[in-house]
Amino acid sequence: MSELNTASYILTLRSGLSANGGKEAATNLILGTINNQDYVREHGYEEDLSSKKISRVLGELANTPDGIQQASVIPEVIDETIKNFNKDVIPDLNPHLKDDTLANIRKLIKCDVTISEPKKEFLLNYYKHGQTTEFLAYTFLYAVNKPNIMREGEEVEVDDIQFLAEVGYECPLCHKELVEQVRGKVRKKYRITQIFPNDLDDDIAAAFEAEYPKPVNLNAPDNLIALNEEESNDYLFAPSVELYKKLFETKRALVKSHQAKMNVNQEQLEEDIRTVLDAVMDLQDLPATEPLNFDALHVDEKIREPFVLRKTVRDEAITYYSYIEKVFRDSNANFDVIASQIKASSKMLESSGLSQKEVISQLSEWIRHQAGLGDDAELASNIVVSFFVQNCEVFHS
Repeated sequence: MSELNTASYILTLRSGLSANGGKEAATNLILGTINNQDYVREHGYEEDLSSKKISRVLGELANTPDGIQQASVIPEVIDETIKNFNKDVIPDLNPHLKDDTLANIRKLIKCDVTISEPKKEFLLNYYKHGQTTEFLAYTFLYAVNKPNIMREGEEVEVDDIQFLAEVGYECPLCHKELVEQVRGKVRKKYRITQIFPNDLDDDIAAAFEAEYPKPVNLNAPDNLIALNEEESNDYLFAPSVELYKKLFETKRALVKSHQAKMNVNQEQLEEDIRTVLDAVMDLQDLPATEPLNFDALHVDEKIREPFVLRKTVRDEAITYYSYIEKVFRDSNANFDVIASQIKASSKMLESSGLSQKEVISQLSEWIRHQAGLGDDAELASNIVVSFFVQNCEVFHS
């Protein structure tokens, strides 16, 4: 929860409320600073805040109700909202938790990369000068005007691929997949995160620097790592020296490991792939091996696009899988290296938002390029891709 919106604001503030600490009570109290105004009611902006509507707003499944959002920009409503915060919200703040609650809302603002620096400065200036009512009210008025629906399925940025490849498309903290394919669409489940975060409090920044020096450029690749969204939110919201040290050392090890993988002997890789392609191209008849049976087949679970593509890949896997497996087994080809390269290339292509047909086409072309062969090897390379679809290096069921 690193973006400021209606849901994150209410859920953060409610933790410091006394009488209205429940989710529904807190929502009615906070949205009521606008919704319960006479002006709002008389001019038709009032919203019916049902339990279902509140649940959807807090779950980031719906935006702030239109009437409240529209009323929030009217000068008379803004002035009355500030008064209502002073009259209704401030008195309900738990005195023991007040400072922590305000600090958490401050963190919410500082961690939100979608807020412009001038706006951050405007809001945080009230916090800095102890103007609690204005700080909470103006932050609320800003929050209700921001998108509140959780963003899913965003396209993977090309610049992000290097960071995803470093971590093997898996969060180094929770080990969850960072990119997900759902019904042929890419869902982005990660955030490229600063290891040494921007805008740290002075005491925390000093503690971080005591472990490892602060980078000159906080957005340099060495200070960025791909994390699961939840892990990223938790870290940026409450950065700790222990986790900073872990992320720094993890990044250093990942860079070293990734570079080692990139330096694999390419000549050997080319020769290994060519061995397999030649074996397929030299076939004069059906392979003299047992075809793959349907019980073992994974293709139908993973190819979601048109039937023609699914049938083509399935038929090639059934016919050639056992034969190609035997070629790998009988030759000196380094199967693990090839499989690793195929998997990395496939993930990179899938993450870029290509269709499954396009991924297969690009992989086939990449294999031919690695082997130094031309278009005459296209059918053989397509068959090899089908082998790796069945072998689970390409696509996920």
